[in-house]
Amino acid sequence: MTDLLDDTDGLVVDWDGTVVDNHRRRFDALRQALVPYGLKVEEDWYTAHAGLPVRDLLYALADGREVPVEEVVGASRHRLLNGPPPEVITATLDLLEQARARSIPRAVASSAAAILVHTGIERLGLDRLLPVVVTVESVARGKPAPDVYLEAARQLGVAPSRCLAVDDAPDGIAAARSAGMRLLTVSGTTLVPVT
Repeated sequence: MTDLLDDTDGLVVDWDGTVVDNHRRRFDALRQALVPYGLKVEEDWYTAHAGLPVRDLLYALADGREVPVEEVVGASRHRLLNGPPPEVITATLDLLEQARARSIPRAVASSAAAILVHTGIERLGLDRLLPVVVTVESVARGKPAPDVYLEAARQLGVAPSRCLAVDDAPDGIAAARSAGMRLLTVSGTTLVPVT
C-alpha cells in the first residue's frame, strides 16, 4: 500500500465506515432514536444515504413529515457516545501509519458531528494519526459538496490535487472527487482506487 502514497502530500480520510466500522452502531442508534416519533428507517435506505450529514438524512427520511430533528439527533448521539467504541478498519489504520512514518500530513473530513469524531479519536488513541479534524459543522455545506475535503486540504497546507482521499460512501466519494483529490474506497477489508 505504500506506493499509493508516492505522489501524495496529504492524506484525508472520512471517519464513519472508513477509519471506524460503525455502520451498524450508527444505524441502530438512529433507528432507536426514531421509535418515539413513529418513524422507521430501513437499513438498505440508511446504507444508501450513510454519507449524508444526519440532519440531511433526517430531512430525506421525513419526506415532508414533521420530525423533531434536534431531539432525534441528540438521542442518537447519546447512544453513540455512551456505547462501546467502534472497531478500527485495519486497512485504513495501516495507511495512516504509513503516512505518519513518511511525515505526510493527515486529516479527517467527516459528515459526522465533531463531538463524535473527537471522542472516537480519543477513545481509540488515534490522536497521533489524525491531528486535524474537519466536520460538517466547520463548513457551509456537507457531503456530497466538496467543502469538508477542501477545508481539510487547506488546514493541512496541501493543494487538493496533491491529496489522497479515502471514503466509503457515495456522497463522500462524490465530495472527494469534486475536491479534485485522488481517491480510495473501502472494499471489504482492503482499500481500492476509485477511477
